[in-house]
Amino acid sequence: MLMMGGMAHIEWDEATDSIPAIVTAIMMPLTFSVADGIALGFITYVALKAGTGKYKEISVSLWVLCAIFIAKFIFL
Repeated sequence: MLMMGGMAHIEWDEATDSIPAIVTAIMMPLTFSVADGIALGFITYVALKAGTGKYKEISVSLWVLCAIFIAKFIFL
């Protein structure tokens, strides 16, 4: 419930920002893992930004984290 307070600061009219936040908030309880929820949020964020052509908004560290999280899901 404390996490819901932070949801008020999300730009809801920007889909590439709001959808990863929703995925993160929903997947944390569904996977019973905060780490997996955050990982899926990172992957969704990078996929949406890259899919909509907003490559300039994705930093190198986000690409690296996304690759690590994808590898985690593939190999574990």
